[in-house]
Amino acid sequence: MKPTPLTLYATIACASSLMCLGPAGAQDETSSQLEQLSGFLGDGTCTGKLLATKSPHTTSGKFHGEKTLDGHWVVIRYDGQATSSDSKPYHVAQYFSYDPKAGHFVDVLLDNSGESYSAGSSSGWQGDAITFENTDFTSGHHPLFRDVFTRHSALVVSHTGYERDKHGKWIKTDEEMCSRM
Repeated sequence: MKPTPLTLYATIACASSLMCLGPAGAQDETSSQLEQLSGFLGDGTCTGKLLATKSPHTTSGKFHGEKTLDGHWVVIRYDGQATSSDSKPYHVAQYFSYDPKAGHFVDVLLDNSGESYSAGSSSGWQGDAITFENTDFTSGHHPLFRDVFTRHSALVVSHTGYERDKHGKWIKTDEEMCSRM
């Protein structure tokens, strides 16, 4: 009988310890990955520009970010302020989590247009930016868009939105600079 190589024993030991992690291990990984989004937690204000409209205009609003659903998700609620140039400001709830099986961040976005919801994913932070590639599921043709969040400091994050035009080129739709209080 051949002796079993040490590497086979080590492989079996590692694989069995990973199987024992099960759902609890996945939950721990989700929680630890969500710590990367802790800069989104808290309250703050945003100012920016809505660009993808017949009449581009400045925007301002408030946001609130918190962990929710037993700490498995981070939700950011943004409420735009009505102005003379923006009588129907944007309101959105965007949920973020981490999918340990797929190995990437996920997001679900709902807004006050009454006709929009989307979902997407991100491979994570690249330097100070994290980009979510999203699909809008309500329009019938499922356009793609991007949400890019960039850290400028512990209290300042910017957001830039993009959508694809009919030629596949990414066009900037909006941009905001947000400061946490």
